[in-house]
Amino acid sequence: MPGVVQGFMRSSNVVRASSFVAALVAWLWLSACASGDQRLANNGFEAIEKGQLVDAERVLTEALDLNPDNPYALLNLGTVYQRTGRFDLAREMFEMVIAHDSQEVPARKSKFLQESKTLREIAENNLKTLPAK
Repeated sequence: MPGVVQGFMRSSNVVRASSFVAALVAWLWLSACASGDQRLANNGFEAIEKGQLVDAERVLTEALDLNPDNPYALLNLGTVYQRTGRFDLAREMFEMVIAHDSQEVPARKSKFLQESKTLREIAENNLKTLPAK
């Protein structure tokens, strides 16, 4: 019986290891297949998190050149505009996210966002913080 248990444990480890490898390959494949605009939107988010707003604006503008409807790029560019005092442009970006009614919940969230919200909810909240026209 010990041989059966050891054999089971070995096969269980093999299954776990192969599941891990399969998950890793899937993640790498999905990362590589991510559209150019989404990759740029992610890079823009990272630049915002590092406080590199000039770089973020450049990358997010590139993302929107590829896909003007990318809600992540719109939301993040609105954040850049908000943080740099260009409130009319920020308002425009947030209103576009709201108009798209994006119900996606970002996998990564800003250090300033405590709870999980949809992109639309984040845009609505950001819009409320802007000074009146």
